[in-house]
Amino acid sequence: MPALDTNPKCRQYLLGTELLSCAVSKQSEKADVNMALNKYMHPRNLYKDKAPNFKTLAEKYPDFAKCVFKDLKGKCHLDYKSPTSLRQLAIALLKEDFDLEVEMPLNRLIPTIPLRLNYILWIEDILKELTDVKGKGIDIGTGATCVYPLLGCKKNNWEFLASEVDETNFTIAEKNIHKNNMQEKIKVKKVSGKTALLELLEGNSDQFDFCMCNPPFFADHMDAQAIMSSRTDDRPEPSSINTASVGESITEGGEAEFIKKIIVESVDLQGRIKIFTSMIGKKTNIPLVKKELRDHKIPNYQTTEFCQGKTMRWGIAWTFDTSVIFPRSLFQETKKSRKLSLPLTFEVPQSAVSVYDVDHVANKVMKMLKVLQIENFKSVDSKTKTVHLKLTAFKNTWSHQRRKRREMKRRGEEQTSEGTEVKKLKVTENFTEREKSDKQLENSCEKCQESPCNQGEREVTSVSDFNDDQTFKGKKIEEKVNKSGDGEKAANQGASSSKDNVVPYVTGDSLSEEDKDQFLVKCDMFIKIASDSISLEMVYREGQKDQMHQILQYLKNHITD
Repeated sequence: MPALDTNPKCRQYLLGTELLSCAVSKQSEKADVNMALNKYMHPRNLYKDKAPNFKTLAEKYPDFAKCVFKDLKGKCHLDYKSPTSLRQLAIALLKEDFDLEVEMPLNRLIPTIPLRLNYILWIEDILKELTDVKGKGIDIGTGATCVYPLLGCKKNNWEFLASEVDETNFTIAEKNIHKNNMQEKIKVKKVSGKTALLELLEGNSDQFDFCMCNPPFFADHMDAQAIMSSRTDDRPEPSSINTASVGESITEGGEAEFIKKIIVESVDLQGRIKIFTSMIGKKTNIPLVKKELRDHKIPNYQTTEFCQGKTMRWGIAWTFDTSVIFPRSLFQETKKSRKLSLPLTFEVPQSAVSVYDVDHVANKVMKMLKVLQIENFKSVDSKTKTVHLKLTAFKNTWSHQRRKRREMKRRGEEQTSEGTEVKKLKVTENFTEREKSDKQLENSCEKCQESPCNQGEREVTSVSDFNDDQTFKGKKIEEKVNKSGDGEKAANQGASSSKDNVVPYVTGDSLSEEDKDQFLVKCDMFIKIASDSISLEMVYREGQKDQMHQILQYLKNHITD
């Protein structure tokens, strides 16, 4: 009998089985990745850690029980391709978790409750940052279920003014409001849809805290059917069916144009509505919306993520109040934390030092840190030949270096073109010559009967006159420079750093105890041999993590200078 793997038919069968197994495995991996979005759901979303129990819901709601089927192990499942199943699930969840009774037509958009709840919770977070909140909101295109006003009123006792274009949606929305006795809190107005907000607010003088919107996603039928989209062939089809009507899913220009309409109108309504928000269904539309906000010079905006199940949607919020601080989503915080928690590594090029070894690289780096005024304490592991530096930065001296050089060059050119005599000030131990020059400068201003130049500001060419990116003002050298040592030492240190235009080196010892406590960032730096090269590794300890990234970038850019 031939071996199993040498039989042509057997080999063909095994190959087919292997391919099928790989396909199932890949599909399973994608499902696992998608389901991982649940962990980024809003922390207060009651579905984050507790998915709906279909078995319990089926026992309490007979109409939902008709949509549930069991597998061989007795586990309950739902057909997400069935509009009836989706409707009964939404109705059961609203009743079970919020005590809301609603009517939903099968030929209109059926809301997914976890997603809608994420949006409401985000609005809650935004309003926490505001003062004098009245809890009044606007829902643009509320839909038949009127889900956002119902949830917002039930959870937070908010008041809503909602708009609706579709006659069927308008009629059923009013029924749902009366079913839940919320007619005093929620008003729905039938509009033409020519404007997003202006028509809705005609004849209304109320002030609103926020507006929200779930705009139609698609620009036309081809877009709705993904014929012209960038969806790849290996991307799985949506797990649930879309029951929305044409008006609910398609608008001219798609959701980006719809949101742009809100942005344009928000410029005129900024005194009436504090915060403008909208959901975004396609990630590719986010840059388009942001560009529109920038084009209208809207100073304060923020995006967020709505994560639930296998689906991610996005939110955009903007305001003309620059004092408002928008909350960051759990997804954004987790992503940033994960990125910043990893060690930062950099392979030092051989051209950085004359002798390519750990000691020479460490000396070069320490000189750069001294110029940047970053306090460092060195220790050496003789066994591994690793240099360990403990870094503490008290202020940012590494940003805008090019700008500082340009500014200094520009000032020199302006002084030369005006025929102004530029004096090189020699700093002595008692600063006598400097004081004389200052006195002469004041006398010259008095003779020409002018106020001190530039309203009391005096530009000089001494590097020691710079503190971060600010020009030295007044007659005396900064107090911190005086503390760092005598004048000659300050002059020498200033000269050594003239290339980067930073202030003379100030160590932690020269700072007050209060200043020491107000450090910017602390981190560890390891300079060690890695294979045939020398690597520089930075590990965060405390403070502002993003500043550690900037320090490393500065070292990368200047280590070969």
